[in-house]
Amino acid sequence: MLSKKVIDKILKSNSYFEDEFDFGKKTLELTKGSREWFKKALGIKNTDSSFVDFYSFVIGPMGKGGQLFDLEEILENYKNPHPLYAQYPQIGKRYLQISSPEGEHSYFYDKETDAVYSVDWSQLEELNAGKLKPMFNSFYDFLEWYYGDEDT
Repeated sequence: MLSKKVIDKILKSNSYFEDEFDFGKKTLELTKGSREWFKKALGIKNTDSSFVDFYSFVIGPMGKGGQLFDLEEILENYKNPHPLYAQYPQIGKRYLQISSPEGEHSYFYDKETDAVYSVDWSQLEELNAGKLKPMFNSFYDFLEWYYGDEDT
C-alpha cells in the first residue's frame, strides 16, 4: 500500500500508469495476476508489498536522492547483472538494484525482507554477507523518506 502523500506526489509528477489506479478512490486496484508477475519475474516474496504497488504505478520515479530505476531497468539488471556483482552471488539472488551505481553508490531492495539498503561499492561484501544494516526496514518507509520534504 502507498500513502496518500506518495500517491499525491506521483500524480503531480504525471509519471504514472493509469491502468490499475482508481482515480475516484485515489487507490491502486492491482489484480492478483499483476501481483503474481512480480513473484515470477523478479522473485518478490511478498506480492502485497509497497514495492509491488509502487512499481505497478510509477514511471521513472524521481524524488530526493536521485532517480530510481524504472521497472524495465530493474528487470534488465536482474536478468543481466553488472559484471561487478559476479563476485557477490547473494546480491543477485536476494537483492534488486533500484538505482544507478553512478557515484559508486546505489539503493538495493531486499526481496525477502522488504528492507532498502544504501550501499557504497566498498560495502558490497558486507551486503553480500548479510552484515550491512538496512537504511529502511521497509520499502514503504523508504518511499516516505524518498518523497518527503524533510532532509533526513
